[in-house]
Amino acid sequence: MQRDFRYLRDKYGDAGARDIFEKICIQLYQTKFEQAYPIDVHLGDGGIDIYIGNFEDQIDVYQCKYFLDGIGVYQQNQIRKSFNTAAESTKYKLKDWYLCVPCVLNIDETKWWYQWKTKMKNQYGINIILRDGSYLLNDLKKYNLYNNNFDNDIALMLEEIREFLFNSKRYYEEQIYELEDLDDMNYDDCIFVKKLQSAQIYDNKMAKQEFFNAEIIKSSIESKDNDEGTKMYKNLRTKILSIWNSQYIKYKDEVDGKSLLSDVYQRIEDLDTTTLKAREDISLIAKKGILHQLSDECKVGWVKNYSERLEQYIKGEEK
Repeated sequence: MQRDFRYLRDKYGDAGARDIFEKICIQLYQTKFEQAYPIDVHLGDGGIDIYIGNFEDQIDVYQCKYFLDGIGVYQQNQIRKSFNTAAESTKYKLKDWYLCVPCVLNIDETKWWYQWKTKMKNQYGINIILRDGSYLLNDLKKYNLYNNNFDNDIALMLEEIREFLFNSKRYYEEQIYELEDLDDMNYDDCIFVKKLQSAQIYDNKMAKQEFFNAEIIKSSIESKDNDEGTKMYKNLRTKILSIWNSQYIKYKDEVDGKSLLSDVYQRIEDLDTTTLKAREDISLIAKKGILHQLSDECKVGWVKNYSERLEQYIKGEEK
């Protein structure tokens, strides 16, 4: 779908569209010509939006008018005023005068334009040239400027879709190990399970599977005795520990840890393909499992003062 200059108004509103339209014209003519410059309007622009040439000689002046809905009486007066300011200026010598508008003129507007420009040329001896919306769009495409100004958000959306499909494919291809295949490894006596239970998290079947996947990855890396793999895994553990710590320092509950576990899980999911991006064989499940490895090493917990809470829980079990 090709967009025209109405897109600017839809996206930025009338005031914003006028400013963006002028910037697009500046970008276009600075790409086309070596000596194309805008004029600062702080103390008046002297009838110039863009000029090409040298002030010590004659210059071409471009006036940008965001007349999106055609050229009526009001717009005609604006055009006359801008041209007269440029033609009668004592600060520079005008060679050719260009009008840049985003619309395409209808028959009546075209008739007025040619009558007016012929009259002005006879009066001032200055060439007057129209650059309407169709001309400007073609030029933007010719100089590879169209996509950046009109389809950039579409490109971003397509890139998001591509990234989503890529990640979906990666998740589909991830190796995930099912704990049910090894019935004798239920982990009930492990510290990380007791720590979950001490924080009133009794549905821990998924946590066991996550821990199981992390253990397989850890064993695989250690068996290869590869410094690069070991360093990568160590860095991944450090990042996950830091993610837990960011949530833990603001956690106040000393009994129930379900919210803390959920929040840390969510952050790991959010950062899976960015901050926590690692080898393709390290799945999201395994990354969550690293969290429980850290818990098993008593480096993380799910309630405030989790070490004391765990000790109380184990004593209660023994009684």
